[in-house]
Parts: sequence; C-alpha cells; structure tokens
Amino acid sequence: MGEEEKIDLEEKGGGKKGFPILLILIVAILSAGITFAVVKFVLTPKPPAQTEVKGEEGKKVEEKAKTEEKTSETAKENKNSEETTDLAEEGGDTSKGVLSLNEFIVNLNDPIGRRYIKVNMKLELAKKEYEDKIRSDEILIPQIRDVIFLIISSKTYDDLRTVSGKLTLKQEIISKVNEVLSKKFGEDVVTNCFFTDFVIQ
Repeated sequence: MGEEEKIDLEEKGGGKKGFPILLILIVAILSAGITFAVVKFVLTPKPPAQTEVKGEEGKKVEEKAKTEEKTSETAKENKNSEETTDLAEEGGDTSKGVLSLNEFIVNLNDPIGRRYIKVNMKLELAKKEYEDKIRSDEILIPQIRDVIFLIISSKTYDDLRTVSGKLTLKQEIISKVNEVLSKKFGEDVVTNCFFTDFVIQ
C-alpha cells in the first residue's frame, strides 16, 4: 500500500509542475489586456467633448439644436441673397463664379491613424466664366482635388481644431489651387474658399 500512495502522490505532484506555466500564461494575458486598455483609453487623443443627453431631455436638446442650426442657415442664405441684391443695386461686381467641389473625406496626419476629416467646400472664382472653363477641362477638377487632398492630409487634428487653423487651411487651399489654375489661365482665379461642412473625427 505504501507504493500505491507514492504513485498517487507523484501523479498529483505532476500537476504542480504545470502550475508555473499556467501562472505565466495568465500573467501574459493580463499584461496584454492592460496594455490594450492603456493604449486605447489613455494614450489615444480624445475628440472634443460631445455630451449626449438621454431620454426626453436629450430629444428636446437635439430638436432645439437642429432648429437653431436651420434658423442660422436660413438667416445666412437670406443675408447672402440680400448682399448679392445690394451689390447689384449699387452697381457692384456680381460676376464672380462659384465652383462647388464634391465632399472630401481625408485621413489626417495622425500618429495613431484614427483621425479623419469630412469637408465640403466651394471656391469663389474671380470671374463667372472660369466656372464653365474649369468644369469643361477634364484634368483641372482632378488636379484641384489632388492639391486639396495633399494639403488636408498633411494637417493634424491640432492644426485644424481652432478657427485660426481653419483660416490658415483656407489660405493654403486658395494659394495652391491658384498655382494650378494660373498655369491654365495666366492669373489667380480663386478669390475665396468657403467650408460648407467641416467635421473632424
């Protein structure tokens, strides 16, 4: 009987040899989880604070914000049409053109690679005739879009989050697009840049 007990103890002792391996495996899994959590929640830059209100109050706040936004857009449109009418009545220059560009969705120059921008813009042209000439040329719109993509993709979130950063972006776009268009037309064509949508995530 002493021999049988010895064999049972050896079999049970074999389980103790696997214990350090199991412990190492658990520590490795926990380390990976902690590393992931630190990178995801501590080191990743946070987007601007966006509060979300739940329930009925949240719906009311959303509806109020949408109403205010629509009201402000309508007011801007009315103001713009009034300004155009005022210019025409005063004999001002209403011969400027507007070139609408399709939406840009571009990854920002972010070290983690998670930030991107969605922007719609319109370019004000020195003469209305430039709009048709640009649209009829097969290569100009792709060249303009390419230049704008390169400018935006070189920017970081910090470059674009402030008003001055957005104004700097506008000036760079105007300057670089004029470089492209002046080769075709011999003069600066773009006089202003208007962002109609501008979202960074």
